[in-house]
Amino acid sequence: MAGISITIAPDGTAQCLWTEAVPLHELGRLKPQRACSIEFDNPAQAWRVFDRKGRCLYCSPSRETCLALWERQYLDWVLDHNQLRRTN
Repeated sequence: MAGISITIAPDGTAQCLWTEAVPLHELGRLKPQRACSIEFDNPAQAWRVFDRKGRCLYCSPSRETCLALWERQYLDWVLDHNQLRRTN
């Protein structure tokens, strides 16, 4: 991991990707929320990454690719730029 980015809003709330590398509980009360979900598509025989609105953002035959190589990079980018990025 290149680094950990924590964004703190004027109201004191913080946003970041969950990691065990930082004791986030020391910042205060936690309210973790999933930013996306990864589900297996039986007909396509592939893993799909969906956003909270149910839109498919990415597809790969490898769950590990969805998790490690795509999900984390995408969500890091979203947090850094405070906007959603178009995907293929």
